[in-house]
Amino acid sequence: MSTNGAGVVGSRGRVQIGLVDLFDGSRKRNLGFMAEFARTAENSGFDGIWMPEHVLFFDEYDSVYPYPEAPLAADPDVKEQHNKVVDGKARVESAPEQGLLDMFQTAIEVCAVTTRLRFGSSVLLLPLRNPRLLAREALTVAELTGGRFDLGVGLGWSAEEFAACESDFTVRGKRFERLINELATAWSGDQGDRSRSLPTGITPPRMLVGGHSKAAVRRAGTIADGWYPWNLTPAEFEEGLASLERHLATAGRTRDDVHVIAGFRAVGEIADLSHIVARYAELGVDGVNISLRMTEDNYAQVMSEVADALGLAGLDT
Repeated sequence: MSTNGAGVVGSRGRVQIGLVDLFDGSRKRNLGFMAEFARTAENSGFDGIWMPEHVLFFDEYDSVYPYPEAPLAADPDVKEQHNKVVDGKARVESAPEQGLLDMFQTAIEVCAVTTRLRFGSSVLLLPLRNPRLLAREALTVAELTGGRFDLGVGLGWSAEEFAACESDFTVRGKRFERLINELATAWSGDQGDRSRSLPTGITPPRMLVGGHSKAAVRRAGTIADGWYPWNLTPAEFEEGLASLERHLATAGRTRDDVHVIAGFRAVGEIADLSHIVARYAELGVDGVNISLRMTEDNYAQVMSEVADALGLAGLDT
């Protein structure tokens, strides 16, 4: 990995560095905080903010959080558990009264107070959506953000959340497959019937499939615009990337047809983040997204330290 004041540079060129964080509309994380957080990220040299999605949180879960371990910053080949475990089951990290603002409205607000910062979903729970409504909503956000919105989509892991939304958790994989195809078809202009519900002349958002299951990698390589795995060691990422390239070849596509982002929960010292980012960069990522779990009081300092560690501070902002 090279920095030289130009940010992170890997085998495919400059690597976009994003931050994964949340906005919940609470007193400390209100609209004013959102604006300052976004401007600070942009001015520090980061390329984007990515926000997780949950419609509901619960005090108790029977479902198991699927990403409890993350690679260590200083030694990315080793994973360390960072989530709380109750009765042998990993739990999602959330505050006692956790909530999240709407993904699309937040994207519009963040991009309105910045000039180049991108906003992405990390990830939107696709099986809970109506494809016709989502196709129009995402196009609208793409237009109102000046083309700076990326649509990360995932299956979801919480059976409790699906039940509360009156959606069948057991068929979410089949529904995901159908919806991602319907979105791609709708945005291609071939809606398959006489309806004309979508605005024209708008470039749709880049759609990335989250996760690293065999099905997720296949969908990323054959249908979507990108792949967005989470908490993989470099070896795991390399294996997934090789599988992705096989699916791309089968579909008559090339690596240049997809955008690949490696995301991870930061575990370790900020000064060591360059080690794991360098490994991903050498393997050929287009972007790296980092969840830093910043507070309202320390986010500016943390962003500054991470920017320095990754050589982002010299970017022309």
